[in-house]
Amino acid sequence: MFGSAFHLKKVKGRLFFKMLRKFYYIICLTIAVFFASCGLKDPFGDKKESNPVGNLAPDTHLFLFVDQKQITVYDTLGTGEIVPHLYTTGLDTTPSKQILHWWGDDPDGEIAGYYYQWDYQSEPVFTTQESDTFYVPIRTQYDEFGFKVWAVDDQGLKDPTPAALRFPVFNSPPSILFRLGSNPRAVGNAKVTSYTFPTRTFVWDAFDPDGRETITKIYYALDDTSRWQQLPGDADHVTLRDIEPGEHRFFVKAQDVSGAFSQTISFPDPEDANVPNHWRVKSIQGDILLVNDFAQDQNLYTVQTFYEDILKDLVGENGYSVWDIGSDRTPAINAENALPYSSTDIQAYLSYFHKVIWFAHLGRPNLSGAGLSITRFIKNGGKILISNANEEKPDTTWTFTSIDSVYRLNPRGRLLPGIDILASFGSADDAALDLNLEKLVGNRVSALIPGSGGEVVYRMQADSTATVSVPYKGSPPVGIRFKIDEGESIYFSLPLHFCNGNGNITDVFRYILFEEFGP
Repeated sequence: MFGSAFHLKKVKGRLFFKMLRKFYYIICLTIAVFFASCGLKDPFGDKKESNPVGNLAPDTHLFLFVDQKQITVYDTLGTGEIVPHLYTTGLDTTPSKQILHWWGDDPDGEIAGYYYQWDYQSEPVFTTQESDTFYVPIRTQYDEFGFKVWAVDDQGLKDPTPAALRFPVFNSPPSILFRLGSNPRAVGNAKVTSYTFPTRTFVWDAFDPDGRETITKIYYALDDTSRWQQLPGDADHVTLRDIEPGEHRFFVKAQDVSGAFSQTISFPDPEDANVPNHWRVKSIQGDILLVNDFAQDQNLYTVQTFYEDILKDLVGENGYSVWDIGSDRTPAINAENALPYSSTDIQAYLSYFHKVIWFAHLGRPNLSGAGLSITRFIKNGGKILISNANEEKPDTTWTFTSIDSVYRLNPRGRLLPGIDILASFGSADDAALDLNLEKLVGNRVSALIPGSGGEVVYRMQADSTATVSVPYKGSPPVGIRFKIDEGESIYFSLPLHFCNGNGNITDVFRYILFEEFGP
């Protein structure tokens, strides 16, 4: 407040003197005109000896803001040195971030600009600005830095005695935190395990009061903190690959230019009740991945058991792997295994396998969050079967399938058992691949109108009357095949685990996995 008021006072003073000078010129001109009109001798017309002063040098002022406290330094002694008693606050040290303000006064002209120079700079720098933010290059725990600034007037004359400030700087250590949401949460109980496959990305944010650029190194370690790995100071993530199966712990810390370290943080952190206490890497089994994206099933695993029974029959117990995707939304279910923060991890999980079965039903599935990774998986030759019988309508912008539009197949939310779902793969065995709704579907599901490149592979039996509460017309599509290069997706908008009325569901999976998707 003191500095701001003083600055305002100085500005008002400068304006006053300029107005006084103009007033002086007007008086002189008036007197000259008066004498001329009266035939009197012009007292200003006589040529007399004079000693002109010439162009006067400007005067420069400087102040520094540190945490809203102002230090004002005036070059009143004409020496370019600091006048210590003019500090408006007594600070022992300052951070490396310096916010400096300066201005100049010129008694007989205008200020054209300024030169400033830190004592670590070889040459002054010209600027027309009157403030700037600097980060002094602190290299040790403690150092001192000097700053000078010269005003330059419109005649090119520079203040011979610059305003100067020299101040001590104490290095502040950096800090580091995992980025918000980048690690899974533990809800209600931290004694749970977060499972991943052998790829895991960790993301953090590092800070330093002396400036982010003063952080020169990031160190991380997996399990053994005697074997640190080094990253550049601006790194904010690392992806670990080919991690050995089993339980692990990740550590990370930051170091600044002076050698000071941040605290070391870790995942899991046994002291943090908001994250799982355990992280375990699962081994890859088989060539098929079963994705349970139905969080409400992850208490009793009834639907997952339905799919696993089929896969055990087709490829054996060790011929497939399972990925459970929990939900950290309210109510949280298996939140410690929610969809990974990094799309790199999602894509890596899918890419460990050649074929994927992804099922969702009720709740809020993660297909949109994982959509880009699924598309990339297909582009790389992957094959995926998706069963998503959900209240939420499919997103027509999904790129892992091709849906032009959707509408409610059962607007009142009831689809009664007994209805046929007809296959149209273009195979001689299509009739054997027909499905039959075995159980009541109690939620609303969608009919699918395929978009460009989409082909209908399943549709409802025609003109149902007795099997739905509101009869539909025609034969609505509910399954779409979509190919990208060598990859392929089949999107099914009914719950496949309700569709075994013909007792042939295992044969349908055998055909899709080994005939449609290839060996």
